[in-house]
Order: sequence, then structure tokens, then C-alpha cells
Amino acid sequence: MSWKDRFQSRGVRYGAGSVVSVLLVAGILGLAAGLAGWHPMRWDTTSEQTQSLSPASLALLKEVTQPLTMTVFIPEGAPERQGAKEVLQLYGYHNSKVSYRFVDPERDPLKAQQAGYRFAGNVLLDYQGRRQMADQTDENAITNALRKVLKKERQKIYFVAGHGERDLDDPKPGGFQVAKTALDNEGYEVEPLNLLSRGAVPQEAAVVIVAGPKKPLLSTEVQALKAYLEKGGRLFIMLEAFEDGGLQGFLAGYGVGLDNGLILDVNQVSQSLGLSAVMPLVSQYGPSKITRDFKNLVTIYPMARPLILRKDHPGVSLVALATTMSTSYEKLGKEWIKEEKAAFDAKTDKKGPFTVGAQVEIKLTPPKAEPARKDDKQPAPTEGSKTFLVVFGDADFAANSFFNLFGNGDLFLNTTNFLARAMEQITVRGAGKAQLLTLKTGQIWVLFLVCLAGAPLVMLAAGIWAYRRRRGRR
Repeated sequence: MSWKDRFQSRGVRYGAGSVVSVLLVAGILGLAAGLAGWHPMRWDTTSEQTQSLSPASLALLKEVTQPLTMTVFIPEGAPERQGAKEVLQLYGYHNSKVSYRFVDPERDPLKAQQAGYRFAGNVLLDYQGRRQMADQTDENAITNALRKVLKKERQKIYFVAGHGERDLDDPKPGGFQVAKTALDNEGYEVEPLNLLSRGAVPQEAAVVIVAGPKKPLLSTEVQALKAYLEKGGRLFIMLEAFEDGGLQGFLAGYGVGLDNGLILDVNQVSQSLGLSAVMPLVSQYGPSKITRDFKNLVTIYPMARPLILRKDHPGVSLVALATTMSTSYEKLGKEWIKEEKAAFDAKTDKKGPFTVGAQVEIKLTPPKAEPARKDDKQPAPTEGSKTFLVVFGDADFAANSFFNLFGNGDLFLNTTNFLARAMEQITVRGAGKAQLLTLKTGQIWVLFLVCLAGAPLVMLAAGIWAYRRRRGRR
């Protein structure tokens, strides 16, 4: 048989036809895959459209006109990664400007720390130099963060400086670098404030924070803070033991007293956690919006001083935000430190519990009728208006080494958000739990018949039909 006859034989023709058919099908599938990659299409067949973004999220995505990067902090191999990827893909599907990436905080801790990572499941949104942290990878948390990061105007938080306060850029254990990064990720603009050079608190200040001054503030600076409060400003003060920052008289005017003591606590819980006696724990919180979600949450206050609340003080309403355990006690002065006598002495020491954090609601008095200044952006208080002052007898609880320990960071951020009137940001931050998909009996049978039984049977029937048809042509 010649080569020409061989090529014209039935077997060669059928074989060539089969090869061409396979190549054609492969080409069609490749083209379809390419088109799907270039122009992906999705259909959500769930009854409540649970696999689609809400109209609110879609409306916000239309405002994203520049590249938006979402950085997800989840360890590699964690089961939560897949769920987070599916949620983030929805945002990228509706807006090509949105991209995302995963960072393993265990393998790359420096990058995670610089970004302000606190818990697994955090998502950092970066848009036009503005950053906002979402606590979880669900749509609600990401959309809320997106709404904030799209705002061009950011509220300003001022930290009083010039008296040995905690350094906002200090990465050491006692610095406030972590707190500053967390505030930046909450959507605030953080700046230092030197009252001696400025003379007064800036009008655009949402909150003024005094973080553990080592030297006393001058009387003119204290008067500037008082004037700020009287105009409706919000003040957050953290004082160290044995150092009142020259604010003892100022705080006494709002019903908060100070003494020269240090809180100690020795109990089974602190011992099991390896904490020293000068690190009292708190698990009891007052009725405030700041601590409304602090159920079964512990905070720690190293080297803290107690606050004395005079609840009968006129013009103010005081709430104990954080109260130590009944096993705590206070030692006055510093002599016991030199003598290394930290044990409780019933003759000289005070028995707890003690208040380490307090919220002061201040009733404002409208000023006498005076012509308003053109440069005065802050409106004068009206009849019945009020403002808030929050005081803590400790600054270490918000320092770098303790910020992400227990609920300390949440307490600091919630206090700042409360004072800045950002009520929607008051929460207990942490990774959300995965939700199980529960199927009914009928749904399970449908999935079994379609996927496990139906598809193989269809392919088997198609194969038998094709075989019989080819046999019939011979």
C-alpha cells in the first residue's frame, strides 16, 4: 500500500478528524478562559444575594478613581485566607482599581508592625496616602473602612509635648509609636502640640491628649487646656504614679482627686499570667459607651495610680471606667520601694478596689454675650451643652509593649473615638469567626445527585451514544 493510500484510509481520516476536534475544543476552551480572565462575569444565585456586595458597597466603589490597595494580615496556611480572598475578589471584580495582597505577620513581623497590624484578620486600606484599618475581612468591616478612607478631611488628634511626654515616634517599649500608628489607621491625623509656642489649642483639634508628662505644665498651658474644655473641646489625660504633670488642681476642679500612691495586686490570675505585683488587672468596667463591649475582657495597668472620684462635685457627672480587683491595694510614697516591702501592710496601705480610669461629663456654661471673632471656628457652647474629659492613672497601658496586650489597645482607641465623636468606631477589635454553611436535607440530595451522580452519568451516556453512532456508520 502506497503512502497516498494510507493517508486516504478510513482509520487515518477518523484519527485526523478526532485530532482536529480535540484541538478545536481545546482552542475554544482556551479562548473562553482568556475572555473570562479579561472580562470576568459572576452570577449570584443565592436567594438573599449573600455572595454579592451590598448596594452601599457598590456605591462607594464608584468613588474609587485611583489605585486602592488592601493588605490582609493572615498567616499562610490559615483556613481564613480563602474566605478573605473571596470577599476581596468581589471588590476587585466591581472596580479594577482595587487590588489586594496577603502578608503573613508571623513570617514578616516587621512589615506587619510598620503597617499597624494588631490581630490576624486585619485589613489595611491605602488610598491616596490615606490609611484605614478594617478589623475583620467581612464586607461590613471593609466597607466601613472604605467609607472612612475616601474622606479627604481627617480629624486631628493633638498630643501635648514639651514636658517629657511619651514620644509618638519612639519604637522602644515605653514609646507611643504603636498608638500613633493605630490612630492613623483609625483615620485620624496625629500631631504634637506645644502650648508654649501655640499659646492655645488649635480650633480644629478633635481631641487633645496629655500622655504622661514628666515635668509640670505651666499655668498658662493649664489655662489653655481649661479654655479648650470650656468651649466644648475634648481632653484625654494619662498620668503616671508620683507625677501629676501640674494638673492636680486642674483635675480637682472637675471632681477627680490624686494622691501620691501606687496600686499593687497579687492574685491567682495575675500570677498565672506571669505578671508582677505592680501590674494590676481590671475586668470591671463602668456604664459608658467607651466600655460597652468590654465583656469578659481584661486590661492591664503597669505602675498605675488610683483616681479619687468626688461624685458630689457640682457641674460634673463622673463614671468609673475601669476598676481594679478587690485583691488590689495601694502603697503611699516611695519608701517601701527602697526597702523592698511590696507586701500588703494593713496599718499603712489602703485596700482596693480602685478606679484607674474615669469619664467626666462636664456641663458647659454659655458665655456672656460678646461679638464672635471671625477666626473663631469653634462655636460657643449653648444652654444645656456638655463636653467630656477622660482621665487615666496610667500611661503605660497604651505604650508599645502593652498596647496589643489584652484589651489595652481597644480601650485607648475607644476612648479617643468617643471623645472625637466617632461612635461608629467604638468596638472590640479582633478577627471574626468563620460561619458554617448549613444545608437542608433536600439541598444535600440535590448536590449529591447533580455533582456526584448526575455529571458522571451524563458523561457516560454521552460516551455510549457517541460510540454506538460511530459503530453504526461503519
